[in-house]
Amino acid sequence: MTKPQHIEIEPMTRLEGHAKISLDVTGGKLTKCHFHIIESPRMFERFMEGIPAEEAPQLSERICGICSVAHHLGSVKAVEGAWGVTPPEQAVKLRHLENFGEYIHSHALHQVYLALPDFLTPDTPNVLAVAAENPALAKAGIELRMFGQNIIKAVGGRMIHPCTAVPGGMAGPLHEEERDKLAKQAPKALKTAQTIADLYFKLATQEGGKVGYYLSDPTHYLGLHNKGVHDIYDGTLRFITPNGKKLHDFAPKDYAQYIAEDAMPYTTVKYPFIKEFGPEKGNYRVGPLARLNVAKKMATELAQSYHDQLYELFGGKPIHDPIAYNLARSAEMVSVVEQAITLIEDSALQEDNYRIPVEPRAGEGVGVVEAPRGTLFHNYWTNDDGIITKVNIVIATAQNVRTIEYAVQAKAQELLPDLLKPAPESHYTASRLIEPLIRAYDPCISCSVHMIELITD
Repeated sequence: MTKPQHIEIEPMTRLEGHAKISLDVTGGKLTKCHFHIIESPRMFERFMEGIPAEEAPQLSERICGICSVAHHLGSVKAVEGAWGVTPPEQAVKLRHLENFGEYIHSHALHQVYLALPDFLTPDTPNVLAVAAENPALAKAGIELRMFGQNIIKAVGGRMIHPCTAVPGGMAGPLHEEERDKLAKQAPKALKTAQTIADLYFKLATQEGGKVGYYLSDPTHYLGLHNKGVHDIYDGTLRFITPNGKKLHDFAPKDYAQYIAEDAMPYTTVKYPFIKEFGPEKGNYRVGPLARLNVAKKMATELAQSYHDQLYELFGGKPIHDPIAYNLARSAEMVSVVEQAITLIEDSALQEDNYRIPVEPRAGEGVGVVEAPRGTLFHNYWTNDDGIITKVNIVIATAQNVRTIEYAVQAKAQELLPDLLKPAPESHYTASRLIEPLIRAYDPCISCSVHMIELITD
């Protein structure tokens, strides 16, 4: 019997966190492909038990320093759901704006510094090469990120791990002085977002743009929409089929009727799947491409123009090519900057009706927001004193892991002769031709780590 050959792609570069790919080859055929999440389990779901629920929004956001706003908002929505609280409209607008800020800084980080080297400087795929090739864009990307972080600080109190979303609303309004500062930065931010989007569409269509290079694996998709319009804070959840047909529309509180979770022996990430299809056939994708596949249109006209370019390029909905994630992310970034500008100009955000009183009670609540990487679920149970008794968190990256594995396996099989060569040839193949596929999803490894295997003797 032929002894299996083992290949590891480690470390994975230009990702948020630590991960690796392992491949087993037997008789010239790829027999195993695993995407290993190799960071330590975070165990938030366990140690949040027993705390007062009003503390959860500031504790759970420590799951991640990149997606802290999404966790902050998903958590407070879960507490409000458990306690039967509806925050005032001004508070909802402020939360929208805060979430836009996170999208701006997170998408700018990925689009300019993590993914762009794969397309702009493929022979030397690193940030320094991008800065040398286009120094103005490298600088503008930093300024765009800062605009997003300034929004978070103005609304959330801190750039990282905000503290102002509380059960019943927000801790304060958007102060006029902060509003004026953001308004001055906004026009340049929108111009930069458009420049990045234009560049991605240009690079995608030229030779070497990798469109069509990876397996267009037909999967289901999940995302929020608000009466068919792209939304990242509130709305209805929708599953669509691989051919783009609506499978389910459901309220966020009912997610457990449609989604289940599995565990694998080689990773600390949970594997969510569509219940009715089971763990083998129920995989689905979330994130920018999923959100655009699910929605009928974007929330702004300018973003809609990029949406239309995207689907014209790929021949209609739904798109399955993972490289399209980068283009969908570009369209989203334009959309969130436009919407942020609209809210910054809204005088209602300076008013004083940003919070209502709440009373702790026993209940179950589900908070759902669209994190930059996909749909995020916080599910809490509280007792009569408002103490959390149980927690379940379903992370965006975890929902993409299985489809990442399938796509990598398909590409690795195609590239197997090169992957089996000695280094540095094999390393070149892995870093230049496989890692861009994984980077397109913009996985957040720290967020995804939520499972631990405990063995007792």
